[in-house]
Amino acid sequence: MKRARYWARAQAEFPGPNAELLRISARGWSDENLDAARLKGLEIARRVAERIAGGFEKQGRYPYGERPLPEPVIQEFSGAIVTRNAYGALVLNTDQMMFVDIDRKTSPSKFGSIFSSLFGKSKSAPAQDPVIDELDQITRSHNLGARLYETAAGNRLILTSEPFKAGSAAAEALLVEYKSDPLYVRLCRMQESFRARLTPKPWRCGCIEPYPEYPFETPPDQELADEWEAKYNSKSAAFSTCRFISTLGSESLYTDFKELIEYHDKETKALGAEPLA
Repeated sequence: MKRARYWARAQAEFPGPNAELLRISARGWSDENLDAARLKGLEIARRVAERIAGGFEKQGRYPYGERPLPEPVIQEFSGAIVTRNAYGALVLNTDQMMFVDIDRKTSPSKFGSIFSSLFGKSKSAPAQDPVIDELDQITRSHNLGARLYETAAGNRLILTSEPFKAGSAAAEALLVEYKSDPLYVRLCRMQESFRARLTPKPWRCGCIEPYPEYPFETPPDQELADEWEAKYNSKSAAFSTCRFISTLGSESLYTDFKELIEYHDKETKALGAEPLA
């Protein structure tokens, strides 16, 4: 999993192609300390300046995927971390517990609520929905077990019966077979982690103001972020991120996933009846 505990902005001046002075600002990162993050920022700024001097201009941005995402770490588990993403929602990032994100072009069917106990007896998937049928067939063909959820834009699966290495060829092949969102598949490969949003998208729950850009290096920056978070928490409290529908395939549970699944279901309000956002 690509991650960084520390982020900092660094700014430096470099000579441009026509003898003008280039002022370059870049974000750097480190899992060690802030000083190392600033040095990384200076290194990136220098690379950008060199490319601009060579006539590449905006192509000088640091290659996407070669760095961790600039997200603050909120909580840590064994094999997982919770971060806050670029638009302010909390995200669960895992090394081995696979999330499958399936978007639909139209709103998913309303299946009703199936609120069985978290690890109780499985219920069969709703037979009237061809997408759910296909997900169930794929899961059973690989002798896997999964938890199926409804989201505002489609479905989410958690593969519960065995671990997969995020970013591996085997994991990507399975994501593709499930017809997971291509952007999500690419992100899993580049970040070497599986990701699932825990809290609602801000604009879906009436939080229109943009989340401030991270990192927050001054007290005013941090105050602005704290104010945004308070508003977001208030507006998002009435919504769920996903709703549990059913288990698919095997009832087997990989023991190391129990805590993460419980945490996911609690934070997403997956067993509640709030509207999805």
